[in-house]
Amino acid sequence: MAKTVPIIGIETRELRWLRMLVALLRHPDPSVPELARQALLYLTDAAGNRTVSKPEPLDHAG
Repeated sequence: MAKTVPIIGIETRELRWLRMLVALLRHPDPSVPELARQALLYLTDAAGNRTVSKPEPLDHAG
């Protein structure tokens, strides 16, 4: 019987993505987990370097 572990901060709709990620990381072909790992590193780096745009102030005078 499989045991489950609750993950704090994970929403129910995100569980399928986590299952897919775990399946990729456990794949028997060694290139698949390596590619998944590199993709995660890329996404982590890209998320850290993004800039958040600030909304333009509204001009109520014109």
